[in-house]
Amino acid sequence: MRLILIFIASFLFANEKLIIAKFQNLQPYYYQNQIVNLKLKIISAKNGEIKVIDDQNRSYEVQANGNDYLSNIIFQLKDKFPLFSVSLNDNGVILDELNITIKSKIRKLYPPKDFCGVLADKLEISETILASYDNKNNIVYWTITAKNGNLSDFNLSYNQQKLYFLDSNDTYSSYSYSALVPLNQKDFKFSYFNLPTQQYKTIKFHINLQNETVSTQTDIKPMAKSNLYLINLLLVIILVLWIVLYIYRRKIIYIILLLIVVAILVVLNLPKKEIYLQKGREVKVLPFKNSTTFMILQKDVKVKVLLEKNGYKKIEINKHIGWVKDE
Repeated sequence: MRLILIFIASFLFANEKLIIAKFQNLQPYYYQNQIVNLKLKIISAKNGEIKVIDDQNRSYEVQANGNDYLSNIIFQLKDKFPLFSVSLNDNGVILDELNITIKSKIRKLYPPKDFCGVLADKLEISETILASYDNKNNIVYWTITAKNGNLSDFNLSYNQQKLYFLDSNDTYSSYSYSALVPLNQKDFKFSYFNLPTQQYKTIKFHINLQNETVSTQTDIKPMAKSNLYLINLLLVIILVLWIVLYIYRRKIIYIILLLIVVAILVVLNLPKKEIYLQKGREVKVLPFKNSTTFMILQKDVKVKVLLEKNGYKKIEINKHIGWVKDE
């Protein structure tokens, strides 16, 4: 019976619009690749469920705002604006529906060479770390935070650069960035497009290789087997030396030194504990909560545990060393 009444009401008011919708903060133009954050105000003449979707079948949350409704619509602008559909529904029956087309203009950018690919209201770099990697490169880490920025497009001309998602909300987003850089590079510079000023803004910062934060992370790249072999050989030579000296001089100090070398050899060559980590676990540069994440596991994996400290495990994975939180 209720469905019949809804059908009759829909027929009687076929030419009457039951909902109207309008963007409250629409600008005359936007830039290609920009993150667009819009507020859609919806007024309904009847009670029912309000739905907002676009032409890519993405749905947007609708919240009651007094007697009206408000939808926060966030999308990345490409070659054209999405087409939005707003509908009023009652028990699965559409009482009214309207389409909204954005007629703002789309502008292209002509960026400088050091452009990082990001357009944002604000962009900041924090948790900068520079650590030894090999005889040609250091590895750099930092956290990028942006307001209304397309951080997933962040890109610089470095080798083996990686970008990991950390957190986001309606306004801010954060990513962790890592890359290999030349040994002599300590200063970093790039630009992003600042949306409020509509100008390119340069970000500059310096990272010291030897600093207190980095010193807590020893050997981001683990010891090679050849290096371990040389260390073992050196320790054995020292061990033989202490034995010879003890035989000739009969002093207790050589026994103590001999025992120390033996202990070091045992520790270096003990088999490492192995554990399984599940897909999605974060591997951090340092053993603390706000440290940069340089890897997010894409599958379950077996790793070696090198050390346990402050509720974290130091692990070896993919020929690199990082930290995972105990769980």
